[in-house]
Amino acid sequence: MQVIIPVGVTYAQMLDDFRALIRHERSAAPVATAAGTPPADELLSIREAAEMLGVTIQTVHEWKRRGLLKYHKLGSRTYIKKTDVLAALQGHQRSEKPGKGATARKGSQRPAVA
Repeated sequence: MQVIIPVGVTYAQMLDDFRALIRHERSAAPVATAAGTPPADELLSIREAAEMLGVTIQTVHEWKRRGLLKYHKLGSRTYIKKTDVLAALQGHQRSEKPGKGATARKGSQRPAVA
């Protein structure tokens, strides 16, 4: 263990140096969280939840009304927990609709005329 002997340094100078050192270390250090896991109680706005789910804001409101998404009120604002959004995303995977130029479904093709 190394010993530091302050010679010619006043208490006020040493205290200022320690404060500057602590400020520097705190600003350079990353925020300590569990590796790769988002906070369980992270709240998303309705708009953020809609973007994450890939639906419109009106759809999120409808899902709230029908009880498919739990929501929390803070004052006049509505928030949804990120874990609830992720659970809804897992439970309600959307299927792709064929766009223009896609092949028609079986049975909807016209029979060949001979």
